[in-house]
Amino acid sequence: MKIGIIGTSCVGKTTYVNDFLKKWPMYETPQNSYREKLKELNLPHSKQSNEETQTLILNCLIDQLIESSKKDFVIFDRSVVDVLAYSTWLNLYEKVSDKFLDQQRITIRETLKLYDVLFFIPLTKVAPVNIEDNGFREVDPTYRQEIDTIFKVFNDSYAKGDGRVFPAEDCPAVIEIFGSPEERIKLTELYIMEDGKCYGEDQSLIPDIIPATFK
Repeated sequence: MKIGIIGTSCVGKTTYVNDFLKKWPMYETPQNSYREKLKELNLPHSKQSNEETQTLILNCLIDQLIESSKKDFVIFDRSVVDVLAYSTWLNLYEKVSDKFLDQQRITIRETLKLYDVLFFIPLTKVAPVNIEDNGFREVDPTYRQEIDTIFKVFNDSYAKGDGRVFPAEDCPAVIEIFGSPEERIKLTELYIMEDGKCYGEDQSLIPDIIPATFK
């Protein structure tokens, strides 16, 4: 099982991963991060990002997937979908070219086949998460909201199955996880069994709505 956590900044992705690992200790998560390379190379990121930075981040995340390919249970804090969301924002503000975005989309669509499940954590009014400045992430609330909107457009594309973002075949399930930290884990329990595997069609607690890619 390869699980990716996606969503805009400051929605509690890292907290969710840590809570997930406590509930399902058979999983592990990569310790290395693209952030160290960005700091080492002093590359711009977030709103100031560019094609060089976006390429580096994508390559780092793909390397993580390849390195974890022989492991049974891995959860990733961010996935290649995140790169596409941020590159899309940059393209809308003319900071990366249409050609670059199209090239990334093709690579990301193929790479997505390596994930089994993507848990999407959206911004919600039910369980808001305050923006925390860690010295690296962007703290502009408008920027965070705009990225969240892009993720929600992606999620809508997945639901329609139009193939614009996610591969038409061999696509990972995309599932919204929301609420308080405790509620997010409770929701996850509807999809992940105690042994870390996903429920099958005949096992699911909610068989009528479980995504087809689980079947």
